[in-house]
Amino acid sequence: MLTFDGFTRLAGRVEATDDYFEFQTDAALSNTQLNELHRATIEIDGTTEGVLVESTDRLAPTPDRNGMQTGLRLTLRRNIGLSVSTEKATQ
Repeated sequence: MLTFDGFTRLAGRVEATDDYFEFQTDAALSNTQLNELHRATIEIDGTTEGVLVESTDRLAPTPDRNGMQTGLRLTLRRNIGLSVSTEKATQ
């Protein structure tokens, strides 16, 4: 599960490396919502870790019935701690 501040939780599949998570979800999000995704917490097998969104890619070219494209891949930077601000983390 991936949880963003002030946003709903996203369920998906994840692959982990030492520095990054590659998170894939079938969620349908607008461009505005995607632009607001920065800092989150990810929960994997009962362990929670703070992450920053490095990039987002749409996986499905076909919009859902509401006109929103579904399927996303998010690249998440690991090991940022839960209290790191996005300004400090991006410098």
